[in-house]
Amino acid sequence: MNFLSLFRGKEGSWKYLFRPYIHLFFLRDFRAGILLFVLSFLYPSVGIGGLVALISTFIFAKFIGMREEWLGEGFYLYNSLLVGMGVGFTYQTTPLTIGITILLAILTFLTTFGIRKIFFTYGLPILSVPFSVVSMIFGLASYRYLGLAENLKQGSIWEIPISPQSPFYPIWATYFAPFFKSLGTIIFLPSPTAGLVIGLIILLYSRILFMLALGGFWVGVLFHSLFVPFGLALTSAFNFNFILVAMAVGGIFLVPHWKNYLWAIVAVMIAVILSDGVGRFLTLFGLPVYTIPFNMVVILIALLFSAIGYHLYNWTPKETPEESLNYFLSNLYRFGGREIKIGLPFLGKWSVYQGFNGKWTHQGKWRYAYDFVIKKNGKTYRNDGTQLGDYYAFGEPVVAPISGQVVAVRGELPDNFIGEVDRVNNWGNFVIIYSPLGFWVEISHLMQNSILVKVGDYVEEGQIIAKCGNSGYSPEPHIHIQVQESGYLGSGTLPFTFKEYIKGEELIYYSLPEEGEEIEAPVLDRFAQLRFTFILDDVYRYRVVKGKNEGEIVEFKVKMNPRGEFYFEDGERNRLYFHQIGRLFYFYDYRGGEGYLKELFKLAPRVPLIHREVTFRDILPISIRYRGWQIGVMEFLLSFNPSLFKEEKRYKLTHWGLESEGGRVKFSMSHKGFDLIEGEEFQLERIFNDG
Repeated sequence: MNFLSLFRGKEGSWKYLFRPYIHLFFLRDFRAGILLFVLSFLYPSVGIGGLVALISTFIFAKFIGMREEWLGEGFYLYNSLLVGMGVGFTYQTTPLTIGITILLAILTFLTTFGIRKIFFTYGLPILSVPFSVVSMIFGLASYRYLGLAENLKQGSIWEIPISPQSPFYPIWATYFAPFFKSLGTIIFLPSPTAGLVIGLIILLYSRILFMLALGGFWVGVLFHSLFVPFGLALTSAFNFNFILVAMAVGGIFLVPHWKNYLWAIVAVMIAVILSDGVGRFLTLFGLPVYTIPFNMVVILIALLFSAIGYHLYNWTPKETPEESLNYFLSNLYRFGGREIKIGLPFLGKWSVYQGFNGKWTHQGKWRYAYDFVIKKNGKTYRNDGTQLGDYYAFGEPVVAPISGQVVAVRGELPDNFIGEVDRVNNWGNFVIIYSPLGFWVEISHLMQNSILVKVGDYVEEGQIIAKCGNSGYSPEPHIHIQVQESGYLGSGTLPFTFKEYIKGEELIYYSLPEEGEEIEAPVLDRFAQLRFTFILDDVYRYRVVKGKNEGEIVEFKVKMNPRGEFYFEDGERNRLYFHQIGRLFYFYDYRGGEGYLKELFKLAPRVPLIHREVTFRDILPISIRYRGWQIGVMEFLLSFNPSLFKEEKRYKLTHWGLESEGGRVKFSMSHKGFDLIEGEEFQLERIFNDG
């Protein structure tokens, strides 16, 4: 067995070996981990200790048969890495210290596993808690190991030579060197030189993380200097905690946003007090504070904000804060964010009779509800409106607004005569459906004996479940719909949005119509749905008939990643991710440089799969609208002004394709996909054979 085969897994040996190094700075690219691995040998015993701990942990995990996916989560390896580096920083590399490093790596692994079982129950991040626990235990134990004293480390790290006479030296020594030294201390390299390299790596991958690291350091130092001399605050050995706290709170666990930068400032100030308090206690035992302040502050903040459902909590962290912010804003502005989304409970055209906080019955804990009626010529009825049959809505089909299980039904109550209401059975005949997403939807005032489902049935969105009636507290036939916090009749309501509806000639997504507005339920075009059902390994070939590469043949191949996400890939390995759900096909992510797939995202960010010519609006992600360095600048500015993301583009859906100011795409009528992709400076035509 060769050395790297120990780390060979589904993702490849290099990633398993080097990723733990970069995980310590909240990044994921193993290539940056390679640089940190090399950097760790500036202090050879630190580099050796970290490597020994990693290898020991991985061998132990392999020996006990642990699944490689668990190791891929990161914390099993980077906590052991930190412990090994800590031993290497304190002691010389000898057979004795290597043996101790191996044992401590195994202990760290066991501690991590135990903490994981507890923390994951409450959704808490593990961070570097196992490292702090094991380091304290070993630190206390080492006082009894007199033989280790002979192995205590003495030495220094090579530094960039800057002459004290240099005009730059005062600025470097006062403002930059202390920060970079603290940054290097995170991986036991308390050196401005090491910290400078780490800082450049962070800056390369994330301007936001670098800003938070620098800002967190100086907020902590300046706040600390209110209580201790500035020089002592500036050179404190635990300042690295402030860097980690600011990065974690402002860019990792919370979405990068100016409001969360304020929370990061507060968190750093709390960490200052914790550092002094914990440090005072641990000094009694001759121990440093390790990363205890960082762990305590970040875990408590993450627990609080996740528990209250904070709207800027980062539920889906990506590889960098910039990517997390892009994902968050794209999900918010393009797909309605984390709001509950439901379909319309009817077919055809209906008008809003009453919306949220309505002036009649939608009040208090039942304020999040909608009532719909049918109007023709401004009236809800024909003739004089004295009979139920006069009302256009009476007897019309009611459809399930979500897919889920029916949990409650009542259908025997009579429909009220016009002018009468049932004040005893307010909701009348109703159906309550439970969504697997964790909420309930109630549809009320249904026609007597018209309900087609029973408790326990599973219904699909759009399935006819009853007819519109006038039962319960209902002055005239209408459909009442609300999202509830439980499955009991009359439960408190929750805010929601409708997935889509047509107003006039415009298709509107994830919104709420105003009272009095007439809207139409889109109808699924099953033929269009089939045309945009792409199968793994499908290949779509195009000839460039206009543009700088005229005559070139380009191919888009359908592929799937390990997470089950489908994407098109071209010959340059650019990837365009897509998804189809219900009446919508859409692109949601692009990875790569400039290319035709990026242009396709611009021209057809979403394709409504409906029987109707409509216009609609969409918002293109920053990475699609800009190029090169402009993307980095805009991503940084977005955290201070998220509205920069919200630049709407208008599209027109026809039976033949999509049109916009940037170009058009033409759908294939006899095959899947697009027959024509035409931008301002290029045109691709589909080819079905070598000719």
